[in-house]
Amino acid sequence: MLDIAPIQAEQKEQIIAATEACIYHASTLLDYSFEPVPIVFDLKGRAAGMYKVSKTGRMIRYNPYLFAKYFSENSTTTVPHEVAHYVVDVLYGIRNTLPHGQEWRKVMALLNADPSVTCCFDLAGIPTKHYKRFDYSCACRTHQLTRIRHNRAVKGVRYSCRNCKQTLVKNNG
Repeated sequence: MLDIAPIQAEQKEQIIAATEACIYHASTLLDYSFEPVPIVFDLKGRAAGMYKVSKTGRMIRYNPYLFAKYFSENSTTTVPHEVAHYVVDVLYGIRNTLPHGQEWRKVMALLNADPSVTCCFDLAGIPTKHYKRFDYSCACRTHQLTRIRHNRAVKGVRYSCRNCKQTLVKNNG
């Protein structure tokens, strides 16, 4: 299968304009002046979009490969989804709400957007991250933890099996 090329500059401009229009629409409906938020197209992997808050500020990240493959779907679903995260953060604070909690669902309804949390796209041709996995065991089976979770476990974070509730232990080997 051929690799998908990321969206071109013209489509990026359309997505930026759609995002800004969605933010403006929320501003009008909520009678609140939302600041512009940076929009970048640097996301890779399975996620079509991500609202990010860091020490340097807020931003909306989009996956240029998934947008290239599923442009119209992402224009109507991912854009309002990420804008809703931004609106909820500004109004309530990111630490005061659940990621897809009632505040987020209310904003999605206000924007007349589908409040589905995730979408299921065929990732053929899309660059994705591949993490090395580490085997951990419990009483009922073997689990595969990503490098990120493995490193956290090494530092003392405990993970438990959802089925038997036993703490996962690293397999030797």
